[in-house]
Amino acid sequence: MKNLLKTTLVTITLIGITNLASAAQPVEPKVVGLMFWADTCASCKVLDPKIHAVKGEFVEQPILFATFDHSNDATKLQAAMLATGLGVGDIYKAQEKASGFLILVDAKTKQPVGKLTRDMSEEDIRKEINKALKG
Repeated sequence: MKNLLKTTLVTITLIGITNLASAAQPVEPKVVGLMFWADTCASCKVLDPKIHAVKGEFVEQPILFATFDHSNDATKLQAAMLATGLGVGDIYKAQEKASGFLILVDAKTKQPVGKLTRDMSEEDIRKEINKALKG
């Protein structure tokens, strides 16, 4: 009986590990959402909750969200390195002193395909992300 219980527990554990592993398989992003953010930015405080409200709907979609934090010199340095690592250094450089918006970028061409701003509703944000993913 003990052996049966051990075998059952091992099997359940292995099934759980297999399910976790398959759920965590990396996907090549089709779109990268680049949030230009700062902790003192009024526009960020309006836009950020809207993005978070719809972001969960895109969990299984090929979109990567990245935040470029312009709050201080240390986070700006990290943001610049992240932009270089993502291959979007030119886009970052053009916007490095700005915050309060999210640029949607085609992951292959590294070209902007949309922009999310504080004035957009959650529905507008959802539509713009879907449009970028279909493009």
